[in-house]
Amino acid sequence: MEALAEWVAAEDGSRAEKFDGYVYGIAQARYVIRKVFRMVDDEARKRGLEPLQHQALLQTFGSGAGPLTVSGLAERLDIVPALASRLTKELQKRGLVTRREHATDRRVTVLEVTPEGLELLREIDNAVHVHVEYFQSQLTDHQRQAALVIMAFYIGLGSPSRLRAILSSAAAG
Repeated sequence: MEALAEWVAAEDGSRAEKFDGYVYGIAQARYVIRKVFRMVDDEARKRGLEPLQHQALLQTFGSGAGPLTVSGLAERLDIVPALASRLTKELQKRGLVTRREHATDRRVTVLEVTPEGLELLREIDNAVHVHVEYFQSQLTDHQRQAALVIMAFYIGLGSPSRLRAILSSAAAG
């Protein structure tokens, strides 16, 4: 962890010398993400959903921007709109989402998760929690902190002062 802390504290010019700590953080973050996503995908498959269908259902319900459109779903999943449309049609056939025309623009399709879709999301989430709790118990604090710092960097908390504040608060806790 010291190597990662040194990388965070380093000025831009000397960061190359601290690269090993940075890569360690990337490795830990990717390890955590891949393990958790594998658990989520496995639980979705057990309930008849392909991982991308599950992601579409999650994004439709949890985007937080009000009702999601098919084009908005495509953007959030980083896929082409035609694939997003196909995914939502598959979810609609299963009774997990509804599709309707936008009130003012008939070219736009608005999506909403049905009560059955929400219940399926809750089932998957409940099953995943059991696996995640076990996985969490296997991580060291060092791994957790390294993964957290890299994720903070990825989402824009990457200035040295912001990362130092995260490291300080983690070390104090």
